[in-house]
Amino acid sequence: MGLVKGVALSTRQRQQPLGLALCCLYILQPLLLLLSSVSGTGVNWGTQATHPLPPSTVVNLLRDNGFQKVKLFDADSATLNAFANSGIQIMVGIPNDMLYTLANSEQAAENWVAKNVSSHISSGGIDISLLWLLLWCLCSTICGAFLVLEDLFASNFELFIRYVAVGNEPFLSTYNGSFLGTTLPALQNIQSALTKAGLDARVKVTVPLNADVYESPTNLPSDGNFRSDIQDLMLSIVKFLSDNGAPFTVNIYPFISLYTNPNFPLGFAFFNNSSSSSFTDGGKIYDNVFDANHDTLVWALQKNGYGNLSIVIGEIGWPTDGDQNANLNYAQQFNQGFMNNVIAGKGTPMRPAPVDAYLFSLLDEDAKSIQPGNFERHWGLFYLDGQPKYALSLGTTNSNGLVPARGVTYLAQKWCIMSPSASLDDPQVAPSVSYACARADCTSLGYGTSCGDLSAQGNISYAFNSYYQQNNQLESACGFPDNLSVVTSNDPSTGTCKFRIMIQSQSVTSGVEGGRGFSMSSFVAFAFAFLSAFL
Repeated sequence: MGLVKGVALSTRQRQQPLGLALCCLYILQPLLLLLSSVSGTGVNWGTQATHPLPPSTVVNLLRDNGFQKVKLFDADSATLNAFANSGIQIMVGIPNDMLYTLANSEQAAENWVAKNVSSHISSGGIDISLLWLLLWCLCSTICGAFLVLEDLFASNFELFIRYVAVGNEPFLSTYNGSFLGTTLPALQNIQSALTKAGLDARVKVTVPLNADVYESPTNLPSDGNFRSDIQDLMLSIVKFLSDNGAPFTVNIYPFISLYTNPNFPLGFAFFNNSSSSSFTDGGKIYDNVFDANHDTLVWALQKNGYGNLSIVIGEIGWPTDGDQNANLNYAQQFNQGFMNNVIAGKGTPMRPAPVDAYLFSLLDEDAKSIQPGNFERHWGLFYLDGQPKYALSLGTTNSNGLVPARGVTYLAQKWCIMSPSASLDDPQVAPSVSYACARADCTSLGYGTSCGDLSAQGNISYAFNSYYQQNNQLESACGFPDNLSVVTSNDPSTGTCKFRIMIQSQSVTSGVEGGRGFSMSSFVAFAFAFLSAFL
């Protein structure tokens, strides 16, 4: 977006020296770039890991890879503090287990907003109104550029917390209706609290919903509508979002379609434009399931009088392990196909405008529940240590691929494996493996997984090593009964199966590495020095 729009300057403004005007615009250009509209694809950052990277490391990872938006699942203070001066826009989350309290207490909602939004909304500790006044004085006095900056600044100093996600897929059938009565009241109370705090223009509320809240009896998008059992509730939520200028947030997972239906056509899950399952609906061609799913929602909104409501894709991605269809090749193919459409500005047949989306997910999470499937721990673009899994162009600063996390330290180069002298017939083998897998992560074992070709000894070694690494290589963590296990310095990894070394546990730190963020205090100091020099 261009920095300067056509503006009719007054006679007094035209009298400002051209050199000073150009100088002012040149000096302020980095700030203007920071304040320009946040666009591009965001990413989800979940933190259910036994050895999470420090927040400051993750923020640098986001920035190094050009991510300008992030979606969180809670409002951890250390995490939020790490984003100070980063320029990354945030969707902060409220877990489902808080919905009851927030739905039944306006004071609880106000307290939550005060702690998790209001205390962070001022970037770098300087009030936005003060910075606005400073910029107004600076630009009006020196170069008469106030009108040029006004639209940019008034609408774009929302780069910190932009959305509050109230709940996460609260209407899933697995919840048995637990949150049907609390989601909308919680949404309303958080909105009221934001309004009371004077933040409702800057921060919008939304509810990330699973795509199962709408359906089509014929599988044609044009027959889409909201699920009959929650139709009235959904219309109330949609009306609330529309009335408050908030988006409809939906999570769409083509992988799940493939996982739950063995007859689902594989090619239709990707964006290769050549699926034999392509179909036409009202003259519009659908060659992938994402477009069809998305436009089913568009039709549901349109039929109920909300055809212009904005849509945000809260989660979309593909796992890399834990299932025969969860692998590096498919994940790269899906995510790159999706990103190619985003980079090209290609929307869907019903909404050809660019899609606003958050990839799922940034990092693997080895402590997530595997009730939905073993793949749940493998959605990351990066492994849990911040190493990229495959080449992926995001159309940002690093078009050649993903950039790994910096400054990550690892435990010693040693592994726990099944002792060569141990016997597979030892009665302690089965209970030892069960013990290890129940307390570590064995989701890479099994049919069609990255370690699916291991021998029996290999499977046992993988389980032992996973437990050993997760327990920080404690000597006792490789002390399985009957001398079944032994520590080795020889990497037992083979083919696609990696026996990983755990990262070192680090105390949680806040803040971004110095020298890379936009410092408000530095800008204020510069501004006063600049004014003093030229006035």
